[in-house]
Parts: sequence; structure tokens; C-alpha cells
Amino acid sequence: MCRMILAHGQFDATAVLEAARAMSCGETATHDGPIKQHPNGWGLLWREQGHIRTLHGTGTFADALPGIDVDRLRGRFLAVHVRHATLSKNQGIEFSHPLWRTSGQTQWHMMHNGFLPTVYQQLGMTESRFDSAEYLEYMVDRATPADFTRDYLRNKMAQVAPGGSAANAIFVTREKAWAWQWHPDDTPYPDYFTLHHCQHNNSTFISSEPIAALGAASTWRRMSNHELHEIPLSE
Repeated sequence: MCRMILAHGQFDATAVLEAARAMSCGETATHDGPIKQHPNGWGLLWREQGHIRTLHGTGTFADALPGIDVDRLRGRFLAVHVRHATLSKNQGIEFSHPLWRTSGQTQWHMMHNGFLPTVYQQLGMTESRFDSAEYLEYMVDRATPADFTRDYLRNKMAQVAPGGSAANAIFVTREKAWAWQWHPDDTPYPDYFTLHHCQHNNSTFISSEPIAALGAASTWRRMSNHELHEIPLSE
């Protein structure tokens, strides 16, 4: 299980990184989930001169934060992922998000919050190796950015066998990003698996937890389940 945050527009990158650190340490955890701390890896994604850049690490984000060059992150889009490994065997740099996959002419990146232990069945596999990577493959293979609509994503998830907790994700290409809110009706911790949206001045934030340092409570709202938020990145 994980915490994620994205920022778009005019924002303070240092404040966004601090928000991710606070979530990773459990300092902003007012949700219903039992997992408060997320120490098993982290990743950044940002847009720099028209290209998607990423940085990954293992261990805690709090330990890594002092060594991150914030000056590189002062563009108009930034996403951060901090991870609590659902399965202890899935720890290490290869499991740190964002994950990436090329489909056709498009390179996709994805950050995921949730556990989807049955999605591998849609790929014809005999067992799951890493559910988030299987989720990314299932969603983007043979798809184009134009296919990424709410109906497309809902229909894809409707074909996945029950047993997962959430499919919340941030998908990113060079031209566009999407924040996708999805959990099944029987998810055990709906608060934990609900993203929050904040529109504040010229900035948009979407975060696993509302962060007071980024916007007053009145500027945050819970995203509706199965809501898809699209963000153009080409400006």
C-alpha cells in the first residue's frame, strides 16, 4: 500500500516533497487504514524540458529527501510515491514506483496505490509476480492516450476478479497525466483508498491525504469513486 501526491501548475516543489515525507512517516494519517508509515521505497516523476524524468530509491523517503536536488523539480508537474510493500518479497529498487511500460508509440509511467492480486489472470499468467506491474500492463497494452477515458478504465476494472483493495493510480505520458480513483465497493478501508483534490490559486494537488500545508481544508475535496482527472502537460 502506498501514498501518492501530484502537483501541477505553480507550486513549491520543496513543499510537495515535504508533504510526501509527512505522509510516508504517518504524520498526516487521519484515515481508517492500519498502515500509517510507508518505508519501503520511493519515487519521483517530473517534466523537464518536454521530457519525463524519474528518480527511484529504496528505504525511507525521509532518509533520501536531503539528497534530492530540488532545483531540478521546479517545472509545472511533479509526482511523488512512497511505498509500503504489501508482500515482503516485493521490496527493492525494481519495485519502486513509478513503473514504466512502452505500448506502441507511447511510453507510460504509473504510480499505484492498492493491491490487485487477481489482475494477472487478465494477462494469461499462471500466478502473480508483481501486481502493480501487471496492472500497468493490463491497462496500457494495445491502448493509446486517446483510449484513456473514464468508461475505458471502468470497463477494464469490471473484468478483474474480486479480491483487490484499490486501483488508484497516476498515469503519465509526455503530453498528459491522469489521476484515477478506483476501489471496489467492499474495499476494507475506503478512507485510506480515496484520493483528495485541491485547487488552490494556480495550483492543483491530488494526494492520498489532504495536506494542510498545501491548502486550507476548504480547498480540499474527496474524489468520487471512479473519478478520472486529466491534466495536460504540453503547455
